[in-house]
This record gives sequence, C-alpha cells and structure tokens, in this order.
Amino acid sequence: MLTIPPPAPQGLPRSYAFSGQSGGAGKTQGVVNLGVELANRGHRTLIWDIDPQRSASHLLGYQDPPPGHATVFSVLTGDNKLLEAIAPARYRITDGQTDDAFRTIPNLDLVIGTPEMADAEVTLGNDPAGILWLQNIIDEQLPTGRWDAMLFDCGPTLGILLLSVVLVAPHVIGCVNDEYKYVIGLTDLETTLDRGRTKLRRLGFHAHIAHILATNIPLDSHGNVDRKAGAITDDVIRTIRTNDQWGPHLLPLVRRSIRFKETIVKQRPLRFHAPTSPSLQDVAAVADALGFPRRNSTQRNRR
Repeated sequence: MLTIPPPAPQGLPRSYAFSGQSGGAGKTQGVVNLGVELANRGHRTLIWDIDPQRSASHLLGYQDPPPGHATVFSVLTGDNKLLEAIAPARYRITDGQTDDAFRTIPNLDLVIGTPEMADAEVTLGNDPAGILWLQNIIDEQLPTGRWDAMLFDCGPTLGILLLSVVLVAPHVIGCVNDEYKYVIGLTDLETTLDRGRTKLRRLGFHAHIAHILATNIPLDSHGNVDRKAGAITDDVIRTIRTNDQWGPHLLPLVRRSIRFKETIVKQRPLRFHAPTSPSLQDVAAVADALGFPRRNSTQRNRR
C-alpha cells in the first residue's frame, strides 16, 4: 500500500522532489503534468525548475527567462528574492514570444530555471552552509499559505544540490522510464539518501524514496505492461514490484504516448496538447494515489 505523507505543517505546502540519476527518466513530464493536474483540481501548485536543462520552464511557456527576470540560480546565490523568480505557468496558443502567444494556467506557478544551475554544485560546495540555501529561503521568503503543493524538478545528479532540495522536500519520487538503467539509477538514489540520513541527521535530514513514478510504459487494454511492446520494460516493472522496499511505493503506471515528446516542442503540457490522451487518466490516478482530492470551484480558483 502506498504511504501518503501526513499534512505539511500549517502554512507550508506538501512538497515532493522528483529525482533520477539518468536523464530521460521522466522527471520533467512527471512534474509538469502532475502539476497541471493538481492545479486543475484546485491545489495551488509551485513548480521549481532545478534542472540545468530547464525543460520544465520551456514546457511551461518560458524558453528563456523574460528580460531582467530573476531565476532559481539568482535566488540560490542571494542576488534575488524568491518571489522575483516566480512567474505564472502558461502554455502556447500561437506563434511568437510575446505574452499574447501564451495562456496562463490557473493555480500553477513556476520558479524559472536556467542553465546556470549547472554551476550550483560548485557554488554550494564553496559555501560552508550551502546545503541550507533552500531551507533558509523556504523559512524566510516563502509566503505562508500561498501554495498547497511544491514539486521540484531535480537534475540528473546526486550531489549537494539534490541533498539541499530533499532536506526541504523529504518525500522523494524516484523516476524511472522504460530501460533498466533507470533501475540502477534508483539504486544509486537510494544509496545517496541513505548516506544523507547518516551524515546529515543533525540537520533533520530524513529524506527517503516515498514513491516511484514509472512513465512511458507500454500498457495493454487491461492496464498491464504489454510485454510484446516492451519486454525490457516489463522486466523493469517486475524488478520494482518484486523488491520489498520499492514495490509498495510504485505509483500507478503512466502509459506510453508519442504526445509526451511533442509537448516540449509545442510548449503545451499534455492536458492542453492532447486533452483526450489516455495518459491523462494515468496522471489523474497518480494524483489520487498521492492523496490530492478534487476541490470545489471556490477552492479551485483561489490564487
């Protein structure tokens, strides 16, 4: 049975860090499409684009930061405050880069990413208190009660940057795709978190793999892995399900869809790019499993 974390302390949002050592594990698709689903259900959601590839920012309407706009890296370095780096999430409705080319997604905000986050490991490593950068920002700059959920799209590394994120978002969602290398990455993630709990326990570090999200999975008409369409994928899911530590934490599978790959190019999350895609049913099932109910219209439209 999946373990739903208890409610966050009053005024603080429920937070999840999406991680996986190998690129292509489905972190960004998981973060963005789940974020859109939660927002649609009425949960005010903030997505942090921590990954230097900044795919989440691109997918949510920002190929580059608006001129003069702060980013997550300038918040990390202390050059800007958190609210200066946040922008409303949006999706493309026509060509061009002006605001008129996009439509805002209600209840969904974004901490804009940047390639400069590739330097974050060195920047934090040179600061004796670097691992506390995000904790300090949450404590000092996050408006009380503004968001119900925070989702962190982490890069494919397992260093100090990830540890600083999971110090704040200890309920880690390990992401895997349709190849066995992602299972190896899941093992490496588990090892990293084990070391963090040992070395950083005095900081209150208790991060763990709370859930496993598998995307790009070929499913048959009964919702089972279609071995004919992906024997290796079937082996991957079997490996996770038969692992005593992982199996109970596997979220509903998100089925394979060519539309997922198109969303990055089109700058439209799946709900706005392919609203009839069966994969959206799977994303909804993930939201259900995480314990995010649909709210009434009054709650849904709060900003």
